[in-house]
Amino acid sequence: MKRLMIAIVVMIMMVPVIGGALTANADAEVSVTVDGRKVVFPDAKPFIDENGRTLIPVRFVTEDLGANVEWNAESREVYITKDGVSIMIRIGEERILANGSTKIMDTKAIIRYDRTYVPIRYVAEELGATVGWDAGTRTVIITTVKDVQPTPTPSTTPTPTLTEEYDPAKWVRINEDGIEVELYIVFGWSDIREVYLKDCDYAESVIAKKYNTEIAKKVMDIARSKTHRRDNFTKIIEFEGKQIEIVSSGGIMIYFWKEGIKR
Repeated sequence: MKRLMIAIVVMIMMVPVIGGALTANADAEVSVTVDGRKVVFPDAKPFIDENGRTLIPVRFVTEDLGANVEWNAESREVYITKDGVSIMIRIGEERILANGSTKIMDTKAIIRYDRTYVPIRYVAEELGATVGWDAGTRTVIITTVKDVQPTPTPSTTPTPTLTEEYDPAKWVRINEDGIEVELYIVFGWSDIREVYLKDCDYAESVIAKKYNTEIAKKVMDIARSKTHRRDNFTKIIEFEGKQIEIVSSGGIMIYFWKEGIKR
């Protein structure tokens, strides 16, 4: 639980998230606009989860995206419909079912403070909207009309073609000098192996610059051992009196814990 809270705190310091970068407090405000209009959240607030995804109270989908939402308490399933699109998300699972087609998300819908939260990028895009991120204002930008252009943002699980120019720095999120970590690195899984390995190479260069090439290779060889999205593991190694924790869960999270903090 402590690791989860630290992940949320640190990621809110630097994540684009739904694709981008955040702030240092787990309660830091994340704004949302729909077609240029700022959405007001009077009580339940959107937040960035440990996978770098923005989760939104499901009521928002009903009120601001004009969809119908139903909740099945027994099966813990959310049903969202709009204009012939039918979506089902089950709490705690990484699957989203849209018009009979199953896709795998890199995060999950959850219950938080007795409210149902869903990952807004996946839901909004299935409903035909476009989702962007303004890192400067920490604003999720949702566009449902054609004449409004959102701020484009890369996803944390990129799927560019291999012929496109690739900049790993867009996909690897880095934070230094956090509350309990000296260095925190997170990036998502890509089914394109070359893309995933480029993320690993970039992360290795960051670690090597801050520490040394030997520990950088040791850490990232563990990350490179991940060959499938569902390869979940946690590895801890010792380095200069502190622990390095490599967590594979959907994507990769690497914690260089400050000296004296043990996991």
